[in-house]
Amino acid sequence: MALAALPLALGPQHTSGSLAQMPELSPGEMLSYGLSARQRPYTCPNVPCRCRAGLSSIQTWLDDPPGEAVVRQCVVLRLLQAAGFDIWNPAEVVPEETNATGHRADFLIRRGQGKFALEIKGMGVTVGPREYQQAATYAVNEGSRWAIVTNGRVWVVIDEHLPGKWEDRVALKVEMGQGDSFAADFFGLLDAEVWAQDAFAAAVDTVRQRQQQRRDEARIRREKRPVVEQTQAEFEIATFEKAAEAAVKMGRLTEAERDVLVGQAVDPVGSATIQLYFSVYGAEAQAHYCPATGRFTVLAGSRAVAQAKAYAEGIEQSRQNLLKSGVLKREGDSLVFQRDHDYQTPSGAAAAISGGSRNGWDVWKDAEGRPAQHYRPK
Repeated sequence: MALAALPLALGPQHTSGSLAQMPELSPGEMLSYGLSARQRPYTCPNVPCRCRAGLSSIQTWLDDPPGEAVVRQCVVLRLLQAAGFDIWNPAEVVPEETNATGHRADFLIRRGQGKFALEIKGMGVTVGPREYQQAATYAVNEGSRWAIVTNGRVWVVIDEHLPGKWEDRVALKVEMGQGDSFAADFFGLLDAEVWAQDAFAAAVDTVRQRQQQRRDEARIRREKRPVVEQTQAEFEIATFEKAAEAAVKMGRLTEAERDVLVGQAVDPVGSATIQLYFSVYGAEAQAHYCPATGRFTVLAGSRAVAQAKAYAEGIEQSRQNLLKSGVLKREGDSLVFQRDHDYQTPSGAAAAISGGSRNGWDVWKDAEGRPAQHYRPK
C-alpha cells in the first residue's frame, strides 16, 4: 500500500510552516495532524504519554477485529508515528521493498544504526511459526537480527540469533488490551531513538524483566493476599494495610510482598481501581475494575473452568482464541490466565471464567462481599 493512500487527515500538508509559530498540541492533536517526531513540539519525555489517545481509540476495535489493510494503515503506521518514526520518509519506513530473492516485507524500518523487518496480518489472524519464518527471512536478507510480526493486537519480536524452531526464536510478545503495561512495553521497544542507537537488544531485556516482575506481583497477590486477610480477621485488625504490616512482623509476609499487596488493596468508592473476586465451580479469579474508565481487567493467575456450557458457542470460541494467543493456558482441570487481560464489561469477564452467561455486576465482589454493581457509576 502506498503511503499516499493514507487518510488526508494525516497528510503532510499539515506539517508546513514554522514550528515556532505552531501552538502546543495535545497528544491526540499531534496524532490527528500527523506530525512526525522531528516536526512535533516536544511535550513529554515519556513516549507512552504521547500516544494514549491513539491507543485508546485503537483498543475500541479489539472486539470487531479489522483486516490487514486497516491494521497496516490505522494501527501500525499510527503507532510507528507516535513512537517517533517518520512515516512520511520512504527511506526510514520502507513499504514493500523487493529483496534479492524477489520477496518483500510489508515494511522495512531503518533508523540510524538500527533496522528490522515488520510483517503485518489482519487482527483476526493468529500469528505463528509460518509468519515468524516469513518475517525472519526478510530480516536476514536485510542484514538484521530482528523481525517483528503483528496482527495489530499482538506484537511478536523474533530474534534470528536464538536457536531452535521458529517458535523458539520468539524473544518477546506484547499484547494490546493490557492497559498501561502495553503502552510502556510497546514504546519501550519501538521508540525510534532506541533503534537509532541500535539499542534494541537492551530494550528487549528491560521489557522482559518488566513482564516477569508483573507475573511475580500477580503470584504474590494470588498467594499472599489470603494470608493478610486471614491475619486481619484473626486479630480483628481495622484495615488491610495494618494487617499486612502485622503479617510482616509475624513472619507471614516479606516486606517486598507487603509493598505489592498494599499497592493493590481495595480502594473506597470513586478511587482509581477496585479489586474484585469471582469463584465458580472451583475456579477462582481476581480482577481490577476502574469505574472512571470502565476498564475491567482479569489478572494473571486467575483460573477459569475448563469446559464451557453447551449453549455458549461464542464464549467458547473467544476462550479458544485466548488459548491460541497464549493469554490462557490449560492446566489440569482449569484454564489459567498467563497475563492480565481486559474485557469490555464485568459480564464478559465472568462469562470467560465460568464458561457461560453470568451477570458480572452481581457475581464479581470485593473483599467485603459488595458486588461490582456497588461501584458502578450512576
